[in-house]
Amino acid sequence: MGGSAKYGLLFILVLVATIAFAAYGAIVVNFAYEREVGGYIRNAYEVNKPENMISELTKAVAGMRRLGLTEGMYAAYVPWERTPDRSMEFQYEYIAQLINRTESVILWRTLAYGGNSTPETLGDVYEQKMDNLRSFMTEGCSDRLVCTDWIARDVYYVYQATPFYFGWLFGLGAALGLLMSLGLFAYVNLAGRWRAARVRPPIPMEVLTRVRRWVILPLYLLSFALMGLPFLLGLIRP
Repeated sequence: MGGSAKYGLLFILVLVATIAFAAYGAIVVNFAYEREVGGYIRNAYEVNKPENMISELTKAVAGMRRLGLTEGMYAAYVPWERTPDRSMEFQYEYIAQLINRTESVILWRTLAYGGNSTPETLGDVYEQKMDNLRSFMTEGCSDRLVCTDWIARDVYYVYQATPFYFGWLFGLGAALGLLMSLGLFAYVNLAGRWRAARVRPPIPMEVLTRVRRWVILPLYLLSFALMGLPFLLGLIRP
């Protein structure tokens, strides 16, 4: 196999590996979490009845349990980042507080509608209380994101899908590998054309050879190391 064909094949292999990694992460890994937890959290945000909100939050907690997310886990890979605000214990407490707030709305509604207030006034106050609950669910993130499960999501990736927690390393390595494959492919083709045409290259071949040996090839090796590092970290996960 010629040099250019070899690097072209490596380009295709890196591209296929990148697509497979991204597809598996979205279709299998992320879907498993969304099915058990994420979908219920978003449902809890969207519903307009406190009873339904409690039901969806309870389902989300049950999903966290099914995924094996226990109180002793942390949303951090390295020990020095495992602080109380990143613990699953706090995550469960946070959702329990939200459920308690929702139950307070139910109690208020029961007492208020038994009094003398007008339905219009009660309706406005009720909507405001539900909006307050929703703002509690989006606290710390944008209004378009529901981050009630911000700890559980990271814990799931750290403990159950570690390579995808470090997916950015794989992506960086893949991008570097694709670029270096193209660089080596171009180098081999240009060098071959210049030799065949017996013309003086615009850049001395000695310079190109040094660039290939001391820049492109080391970066190429680094790209494969970065692509493999998430899987190595997965083998030694907490």
